[in-house]
Amino acid sequence: MGKTQKKRSMRRHNPVRVPDSHLPKGLASASASSSKTEAILPIIQKMESVDPLERKWACVAVSNLIQNDPSTRRLLQGKNIVGNLITRLSDSEEEVVVEAAGSLRNLCIDGGFDICAEMYNKNILAPLKTFIPKISTTLSQFLANPKDAPENAQKLVYEFADNVITILWCLSIEGEAPVVDGHFGG
Repeated sequence: MGKTQKKRSMRRHNPVRVPDSHLPKGLASASASSSKTEAILPIIQKMESVDPLERKWACVAVSNLIQNDPSTRRLLQGKNIVGNLITRLSDSEEEVVVEAAGSLRNLCIDGGFDICAEMYNKNILAPLKTFIPKISTTLSQFLANPKDAPENAQKLVYEFADNVITILWCLSIEGEAPVVDGHFGG
C-alpha cells in the first residue's frame, strides 16, 4: 500500500487580515455618504415646513434623488421618507399632494418589493382609497365639459391619476395581489 504524500500548500502570511487596497475607496465612499446625509437632512426638514412651496420643493427633490441611485434610496429610507411622503398625501395643497404621489410612484418603480411592502405597512392604501372617487368625479367633469376646465387643472389631475394608478399597480405586482384586491372590492 502506498503512503499518502503530504501536499504542500501555499501559506499566506496572515490569512485573517484584509488587504489595505480597499481603504482609499472605503474612505472616499464614507465621506461621500456623509455628504449625502448632510444634503438630505434639509430636504427632510423642508418637507415639514409651513410654506407649501418648500414642501412641494422637498417632494420634487426626493423624487429626483431616488431615481436610479440605490444608496440614496436606502439612506432616505432610513430617514423615514416613505412615512413622510405618505403624510404629504393628506396635505392641504394639491400640488404638494401630486408631487408626493409622484415621489412615491418613483419609489415604487425603482425600489421594488421592499419599498412596496414598507408603503403597505405604513398604510398607503388609506389615502389612495379616498383619491379614487375624487379622480373619477373630476375626470368625468373634464370629459363632460372639456372647455370649461383650465388646462393647468387638467394636467394636474391627469398626472395625479397616473401616479395613483401606477402606485396601485406596483403594489399589486410587487406585493400580494389578494391583499390589494381585498381593499378595493376586487
